[in-house]
Amino acid sequence: MALYLAIVEIAELASLPERHHGGEVTGATGALLLEIVWGTAVGLALAHWFAFRVVAPAFRGDRVSRYDTYVGLAQVGGAIAVATLSSLPVLLFSDVRAVETTGDVPAVLIGIIGYLVGRRLEKSRVASVFYGLLALVLGVLVATVKSVLSAH
Repeated sequence: MALYLAIVEIAELASLPERHHGGEVTGATGALLLEIVWGTAVGLALAHWFAFRVVAPAFRGDRVSRYDTYVGLAQVGGAIAVATLSSLPVLLFSDVRAVETTGDVPAVLIGIIGYLVGRRLEKSRVASVFYGLLALVLGVLVATVKSVLSAH
């Protein structure tokens, strides 16, 4: 969920209209930027939880289990983690710097998750760094495609 949300967040932030005038920026800044980040995160997590809760019993042939609830809570937790970290530039930096860096946070998270997956697969640190960089590049590429296609 964190990877999925990070890609969607990159694409969404890239598609926001903005203009830079000297040291100022127009477009989504401050509270509005936080609303977009958090609305995307919570909305997607809840939508996924709902969809999987509705369809899971049809594929397994039984009722919704406690495990399904745990998976849903984990998805919401991942979304909250991404949104929290993505909020830091908005809370710590000027509007211009926040707009410039907020989209970088989910990209870095994709790279970190890729690195951790590499380590979990018992790859060397160097191989895991390349795995993380590849995940970052591919994640940003997917976000770019999504952003381009949604703009038409």
